[in-house]
Amino acid sequence: MTTNRKTCAEGFVVTRQPVFDRKLKPWGTSMCFAQSEQEEPLFGDESTAGILLEAYMPQRSRTQERTMVYFPAKAVLENAPRLLWPEGLLVEVDEAAAYEPGLTQVAEDLKSAGYGLVVSGWRNDPACSRLSRLADVIGIAAAAGEALEELVAAARATGAKILVNGLMDWEGMLRARAAQADMLQGFFFHRMNLRPGGRSITATQLSRLRLLECLGKPDADFKTLSRLVEADAALTYRLLVFLNSAGFGLGRKVDSIPQAVVLAGWQPLQKWLEIILLVDLSPAARHQELCYYAAQRAGFLKRLARAAGRERLVSPLSLLGLLSYVEGILEIPPAQALEQVPVDEAIRSALCGRTSSYSPWLALVRAMERADWDEAVRLGAGAGLCLADLSRCYRESFVEADTLFRALSTPEPSPA
Repeated sequence: MTTNRKTCAEGFVVTRQPVFDRKLKPWGTSMCFAQSEQEEPLFGDESTAGILLEAYMPQRSRTQERTMVYFPAKAVLENAPRLLWPEGLLVEVDEAAAYEPGLTQVAEDLKSAGYGLVVSGWRNDPACSRLSRLADVIGIAAAAGEALEELVAAARATGAKILVNGLMDWEGMLRARAAQADMLQGFFFHRMNLRPGGRSITATQLSRLRLLECLGKPDADFKTLSRLVEADAALTYRLLVFLNSAGFGLGRKVDSIPQAVVLAGWQPLQKWLEIILLVDLSPAARHQELCYYAAQRAGFLKRLARAAGRERLVSPLSLLGLLSYVEGILEIPPAQALEQVPVDEAIRSALCGRTSSYSPWLALVRAMERADWDEAVRLGAGAGLCLADLSRCYRESFVEADTLFRALSTPEPSPA
């Protein structure tokens, strides 16, 4: 993913972006390590490289996930990809890496060993055609602009699937799909520019959003919220099934929400309840994928608030993250989706694209997602945060989201 190959000012940052097929069904994840030019290479020795790769690989599913991991040419030549199991892994290299002596042969060996291959930054360079013919996926940058359709057509000759990466808005995704791309990478669901009135929010979805808003209040009354959950039979069943699963790990059967509060404590239960409310908004696979990234955004923002010493912002920023994909999940304009939800006006304004005190925090999330380190550093500095703080919070938010969604994917217990 070309946009992610920028060097960063200090240390390193690991980015993840979702990948969808042309029908907008989730396909997998794309990962990239961005590093300062002043640092020692991340994959300089096998021990460090192995620890890094294992620590940062997605762990959100109990089944093998499809993951593209970008490696610099030097790391490929040193066989760093072999530190990872080949199943579900696609090694990503730049087309220009073919100019490195021996790299194409190493790519052939990786293919023989069962690894997939992504050749990205593709410009149809004849001198790199041997590497391109090995590719399972050809990656073309959305920034190719008017040349995009021509490049996609040319890439068809390789027999590979065609991926367009760096997509950050709905219009860009539509252009890539019109160009006949097979796969689409990026956070293009952020703003779909839907017109009001196409769909209407259901009563169940509205009750879930209202409960999410209640949970997001710093002074939330857990006794009242417990009664609200118990009044919703479907939600109570869903939560009790999860609490009794091996994924939650309470160790004893839970028969009621008040009992769960006593056994698990309100704060852990609140976190799980927020995620269950979020994923229950819509069962479609692409909506569930957006729920994952909304949960990750919420975790990232609340960590930023704590790192910045702004504890009072933890709850509202977490809610901002949870609701940040409400348009994509419900396929309803955010103003319409939140019309009957008593969300703080500053949060509502930020979600609807208007300027508010929360807008810079949402902008910071997007800067991290598109690997715009200069902008991320500028926005982080306004909260007294450096890139190392942002990187740590970003990584921890993915670890938490992986844990949450891995637990939710645990099979439900069979009836006695």
